[in-house]
Amino acid sequence: MTGRRLGTALPALAFAAWALPASSAIALPCLEAVPGVTWMRWTASGEDALDRWCASVGPPVFLASAVMPGEITRLRILSWNIHVGGGRVEDIVRSIRDDISDTSRTGVVLLLEEAYRAGQDVPDSYPPGLRVPSAIRPRRRGVDIVELASRLKMSVAYVPSMRNGPATSVSEREDRGNAVLSTEPLSDVRAIELPLGKQRRVAIAVTVTPRRPSAMPLRVIATHFDTSGERVPQARALGQRIVELRGLPMVVGGDFNAFRGFRDDAVRAVGDHISLEGCGTGRTNRWPLRLDVLAFFIGRLDFMFSTLGSLGIVRECRTLTDAYGSDHLPVLLTVRY
Repeated sequence: MTGRRLGTALPALAFAAWALPASSAIALPCLEAVPGVTWMRWTASGEDALDRWCASVGPPVFLASAVMPGEITRLRILSWNIHVGGGRVEDIVRSIRDDISDTSRTGVVLLLEEAYRAGQDVPDSYPPGLRVPSAIRPRRRGVDIVELASRLKMSVAYVPSMRNGPATSVSEREDRGNAVLSTEPLSDVRAIELPLGKQRRVAIAVTVTPRRPSAMPLRVIATHFDTSGERVPQARALGQRIVELRGLPMVVGGDFNAFRGFRDDAVRAVGDHISLEGCGTGRTNRWPLRLDVLAFFIGRLDFMFSTLGSLGIVRECRTLTDAYGSDHLPVLLTVRY
């Protein structure tokens, strides 16, 4: 594998696209400039606080794997919160390939929330006084996102949103965020910083070029919103970006933390700009039994949207019934060519 390290009631000028890091009194390795990667930063009120959060994480990752030979006849796009390494990604990739007779003609794209990256690329310090999120470390945990992509022989684009705990030793420091892994070539990575809520959130948009001459490239977006009411302005901000990034077929997947399910304002805010796919109606969280019982009022948390229907592209979407070690069920969209 070879690659490069990468770095609505909204104000009309709230966003800025960055090719280079902003000047700041705080060192921001998180904004490391890389050709072909664009930062879309949130620059309204709270920018200084966002810079402090940004300073606690490392730069994004963009690693391109070797392109597989042959053409594909279908593309499977999976959106899934992998619970910071708790989800068995290798098992689920094997599963969604094994239920098809000719796996060599199937492309796979993974939109992953709560992916993590470990090691020396994560800063050994963070701004004084910053209350970084507590670490999420499931009992049974897989490898970090870079090693995972290497094992799967898939290209990867990863953008961290926040630090995963306060540890500073090289053996323990980590950050976490959203990632796209793909058997198909990736390009034009966009890191979309959203308004600061309870935590910093950065969505990731990537162009996927399916290995089929007649298939159009498509843009995929992985996102993860706050658990608090701040998820609504974050969803509105992403909706604005969806409008700006139109021009290619688009698929958006993510953990919306939409406690009111389909009626949640965060779901409606994104749905104002792109069509919701019919992937199921049941709950997608799979928390420990006691928490699950207490959270009976919580609706569906995970959703997929796309523009594929308006283009006449044949596809089907469903929610898988096995959480594969995560606390969320995966959502799978299959596109047929």
